[in-house]
Amino acid sequence: MPDSVFPAGPVFGPDSLVIDVDGGGPGDPSVGVHIRPDAQNAALAAAGEPTRYYFEPPRVTVATRPGSTDLDFSATVLLQAPVGPHPEYLGGSCTFSCTAALPRGATTLIVEKLAAHDHPDPPARIASLFAHRPGDRDPELLMVPITGSAVSCVVEHPPSGPAPLVMSVQGGPGGGIDVQARSSFLVSFSPAAAEAVATNLRDATAPPFLIRNVLTEQFDTGPARLIADVDVDMEKLHEAFAAALPPGEPWPGGDTAGAAYRAAVAAGAVRTQVSETHPSATGTAPGPAGTGASPTPTPTPTGTGGGPGTAPPGTGTTPTADAVFLDPAVHAWLSDADELRKAVFRMARDPLFDVTAATAPQPGEGGRTTPAWWAEVFGDARVTLRTEPATGSVRLRERLTMHGTVTAEQTIEGGLAEVAAAARTQLDKYLTVIAV
Repeated sequence: MPDSVFPAGPVFGPDSLVIDVDGGGPGDPSVGVHIRPDAQNAALAAAGEPTRYYFEPPRVTVATRPGSTDLDFSATVLLQAPVGPHPEYLGGSCTFSCTAALPRGATTLIVEKLAAHDHPDPPARIASLFAHRPGDRDPELLMVPITGSAVSCVVEHPPSGPAPLVMSVQGGPGGGIDVQARSSFLVSFSPAAAEAVATNLRDATAPPFLIRNVLTEQFDTGPARLIADVDVDMEKLHEAFAAALPPGEPWPGGDTAGAAYRAAVAAGAVRTQVSETHPSATGTAPGPAGTGASPTPTPTPTGTGGGPGTAPPGTGTTPTADAVFLDPAVHAWLSDADELRKAVFRMARDPLFDVTAATAPQPGEGGRTTPAWWAEVFGDARVTLRTEPATGSVRLRERLTMHGTVTAEQTIEGGLAEVAAAARTQLDKYLTVIAV
């Protein structure tokens, strides 16, 4: 064992330990926080170093105002003066800020539970990494490393009324990557929407907003080396992509691209076989250290290559006899990781897409935050799907070797339920009515 052992990062894969903490407010339900051990925890414990654990943000909540316990939410509605028994609403707006931080006191509670092993048994695959022992130094708790964050406010479909409830949202899409980061929004109301929001708050009901935060989280393979053979049927891939967004329409690089990729995997357009090797194995693991991929995919006629359960032929060498194929749940998690998405879109870039220089955003439009994996393939270019695949009925294959960091997306959401609870007793703090 080396003289110095350093934490590597949360171990890759779908497995985690869930620890329940208090929701943070009177009557709030408990919140399940997913905890992941460091990939080097066994070595850290053996070297007498503190073990390290990472929490994933479980939800988005409305932040509090700086220096206050009041929520950072404020709605203003305008009425036609004079105000009669049946007010005429003219419009309005609201501003609010949200955060993904844990409830107050949660981190201390989690550390205490980890130190005392006061928690359910962790999944078997990662159990050896919960290596804190009595008498050891207190474990460390950090947030899972976040390399990208995109926050959006979605107006949910409220009940229909005598007039359409029109709301427009400004703010986002960029979000902070620190645990205490805040994202702020301004929502403008039509007259009918202003009446609906004011009525909701008076009835202690949350405004019809959903806050969605797409986080790009970073994990580590530890000593393992992962070999992924990717087999793409270009004709099926085009069909799946065309169903997600019609040819000629500009592709956004966020939710649409991720959903299209998952649909392609479900349709069999993308097949992967992933194996794992360790340094202690007797064979030689292929590929250099670091995350990489074969530089040139190999096209082959349709119908050739391996089917499910077999490693497809193509670039690279067959995994060594000491390689172990991953558990299906781990395989599924890796199949949706950024490295494999990036590989598939890189293979499809020239055969399936027209890529042109991006046009400058118009004043007031701002820019669009795209995931790092999308930017590495397309940059900030304008991307549209072609009407027909340029390659016809071919399959492309590529081998990836992953060792070290792996990134994957997690989406967390939250409504404004805490605003409804606060408005029940302090309506004047959150709703202002102005007659004009």
